[in-house]
Order: sequence, then structure tokens, then C-alpha cells
Amino acid sequence: MKHESTKIPLVIFMHIPKTGGITLRNILDQQYRSEHILRLPQKNKLDNLLQKKGANIKKLQCVYGHHRFGVHEYFQQPFTYITMLRHPVERIISTYYFILQNERNRMHQKVKPLTFEQFVQSTDPDLQVPLTNHQTRYLSGERKPNLNKALQHMDTHFSVVGITELYNESLFIMKKKLGWDHISYQKKNVTKKRKRQTDIGLDTIEIIKRKNPLDLHLYETAKEKLQEHIKRLDSGARKELQQFLQDQNGFGPHG
Repeated sequence: MKHESTKIPLVIFMHIPKTGGITLRNILDQQYRSEHILRLPQKNKLDNLLQKKGANIKKLQCVYGHHRFGVHEYFQQPFTYITMLRHPVERIISTYYFILQNERNRMHQKVKPLTFEQFVQSTDPDLQVPLTNHQTRYLSGERKPNLNKALQHMDTHFSVVGITELYNESLFIMKKKLGWDHISYQKKNVTKKRKRQTDIGLDTIEIIKRKNPLDLHLYETAKEKLQEHIKRLDSGARKELQQFLQDQNGFGPHG
């Protein structure tokens, strides 16, 4: 049954690319009525969209899109954020193959002639954005990634920061915290024919890590918080979690 009440906080899903976000968007579409969801456009189009929505903005229960922290300032109501983080090495491998396989992607022509190793070492300003501390950039809400702000925002404004590698566990915690109904899903937007981390040279992996020290710290902090939350579940919730994991039958987007 989809949420009817407008007294719950506005749920803002901050969709960081290649973290399993399309799958989570589909789950959100199951949990909230379509008239209570706003799918965020590019930021420069957001003002016009909100003007068109007018009074209906107050009825919103969920918004989502590829927006950095701060979009809550457009809405005059209580809010909470959710997001997913992914290990930086895995996210960048997935990003490369996703761009390579999608001709409509705006960076496709730049990435097409590059090997993965060349992509990782590229100094092209456009490619530097997804290659360097991109997840910290999202959570800090700033163009220049700010780890302290990202950690502060995570502690004060996020109900759940999920982990792609613990996808089903993350969904369960979101379900409990936000009062969601039954969740059933299939993987969406999974990048096909991509190398695994074990297929990548250690030198290349080290380059990725050197470019993403903030993301690595943010990821490990969020993962530890999620695992601690799971450990603190009471016996009843633990049984619910085990049943939930069985019901999902091992699904989880790791493209």
C-alpha cells in the first residue's frame, strides 16, 4: 500500500551515478503515489518546474535525481535524505564501461578511444569529475569535494546511507526507517560486459585509490555505520532481516 499521509518528512534520494540508483528509483515508485513524487530535472530547470507545480509541491513525499546535497532548500517542509555509496574502485570501473557502452552519454566520444587504464589516468577536466572523489562531492554539496562537510551532512541529514555492496541490507534499513511496504525488485541499468576488480592491474587500482582518498574514507565510514546499525537490531528485526534477504533471493545491482 502506497503512502497516503503528507505528515511524513520529504524523502530526498540523492542518486549518485553507478551505485544501484535506478533500481532504488523503481522501488521508490512502488512506495509513493506518482502524484507525490518529483523526478528532479537538471538544476537549471528546477526553478521552472517548481513554479509549474505550484501548491502541489506541499503534497510531495519523495524527490529524486542526480543532485548534490542542498536540493532540500527548494522545499519548505521537513525532509530527510537517503543515498547509496559504492566502493570507489568498483564505481569507477562501472562508470567507464557504462559510458563506453552508451553512445548517447555525453562523454562517450571522449571515452571511446581510451582503454580503462587510459581513462583512469586521463587529465581531461570533464573526466576528472567522475574520477575524483565524486561521492564526497555529492554529499558535501560542493563542486570541490569537502570530506568534513560530507561527514557532517551524513550524520545530521541522512536517514540512511546505504552501501551498494550491501544492497539488500541497505534496503531493509531504509524500509524500517521510512515505513516502506513490501519490496520486490530486479536489477536495473546494470553495466554489461565489464571487467571485475580482479581483472584490473594493481597499479591501476592504486591510481584510483590515490585519486579518491576522500571517497574511500567516506565509504568506509558509511559502511561501518550501516554494519553497526545492523548489529544493534533486536532479535525480531534480525529475523525480519534474514527473511528479507531470503525473499530477495540474492538480487542486488553490482553492474
